[in-house]
Amino acid sequence: MLPKINKKGRVPALMGAMVLIFVIIQLKSFSVTRSLTIKFKTIVPTTSHTENINLKKFKPPDVPVRSVEDLRSQLAKQFPYNPLEPIPRRVWQTWKCPLDSPEFPAKARKYAQEWIQSIKHSMGYDYALVPDDRIMPLLQNIYGGVPQVIQAFEALPLPILKADFFRYLILYARGGIYSDLDTVPLKTLTDWPSVNGASWLVAETPIKYKNFKATDSQVAQEPGFVIGIEADPDRPDWNEHYARRIQFCQWTIQSKPGHPLLRELILNITATTLGSTVARGKYPAPKFEFPKEIPLQDYSINCRDKKLNDAQFSCNEKKTPKNTDHADIMNWTGPGAFSDAVMAYLNNLIHTNDDILIINNNMKGDSSDDSSTTKKFYRKITEGLQAGNFFQWEFFTLIKEPVVVDDVMVLPITSFSPDVGHMGSGSSTDEIALVKHMFEGSWKGE
Repeated sequence: MLPKINKKGRVPALMGAMVLIFVIIQLKSFSVTRSLTIKFKTIVPTTSHTENINLKKFKPPDVPVRSVEDLRSQLAKQFPYNPLEPIPRRVWQTWKCPLDSPEFPAKARKYAQEWIQSIKHSMGYDYALVPDDRIMPLLQNIYGGVPQVIQAFEALPLPILKADFFRYLILYARGGIYSDLDTVPLKTLTDWPSVNGASWLVAETPIKYKNFKATDSQVAQEPGFVIGIEADPDRPDWNEHYARRIQFCQWTIQSKPGHPLLRELILNITATTLGSTVARGKYPAPKFEFPKEIPLQDYSINCRDKKLNDAQFSCNEKKTPKNTDHADIMNWTGPGAFSDAVMAYLNNLIHTNDDILIINNNMKGDSSDDSSTTKKFYRKITEGLQAGNFFQWEFFTLIKEPVVVDDVMVLPITSFSPDVGHMGSGSSTDEIALVKHMFEGSWKGE
């Protein structure tokens, strides 16, 4: 049971202690101990060459202990995915100090209390706020069997990079909802469409793609990974303001533990960090190497997005706190990297499987003005799916209802970004509005 909040809105000191106790209780030991892991070599593959790998069904091969094993296999072995398990009813947040600290900002405490109150009205949910000084011990305990991940976390040159990475790591290992502290819930958590599926289970006809083979047994799965649209800028200068034309939100994410999409994102960030920095932490880790057939520029953050063709940036330059800029943050751990990981995983699903259920009711129905709906791009979307086995970004533009691809649910922009006043975002009073981001932006000064 969570402690009651008094009338003045103060959380008793016991709250902080209970949160820490909860975190420690949740930790589990893994079969691969630290003494063994430092004795073998880790191969760090890239995530840009997965055409022949079924990421959804990937199973780590059996290898002898103290042998060479790649990082994807280590992650899959330590955190196997069970799509039949429900999403854990847990909310994760982080801040610099514990919730009961006198240094905890009053405004941030107010936001945290709104989550706590929402949890009290949502059956079976619990809450954990992890302060900065508990993050590394937590990761060392959880990811002790995958030491290269901890090595990469320590090597990240800026706090915001670590904050981004931590949210992916905790959801991959434990699952639940992660939401930035400058957010507030707008609906009871049990009313989210990922939990209450009545609104999205109805699909008259699944959307076909080139490899698709329809069967009578295909039914919509309970979502295992839930995200929202952050930005859908329909303007020619979009790339001056956003990392991607369709940008997925990563200030609020819901996931089952072990989801393969998060595995690939963690692999990408770890590989990029090991290839883009020289700093190595104190945590013992085995030697690692990159596959010889993969160009080293695949692992360099200076070879991402706009910097790839900019002569002033060298792919061999190692990153430090002084030379890591906003573009690096976007494409290393931020919404650029996150959006790329989502699209890459979804495309891999339909490239390597013939039974992926795709539901997008935004492309159906009658509309007097298709220019304001996803149907505006119906032909381009259909050609991409049925001729090329890939999703165009337009598949997710202008959506008003949740989109489901296998067990990945994409919510409309209003769900996690209401009240922004453009890009089709609705009001925080809309039925589909679930979380409001207050845009405090504390990380920008770090």
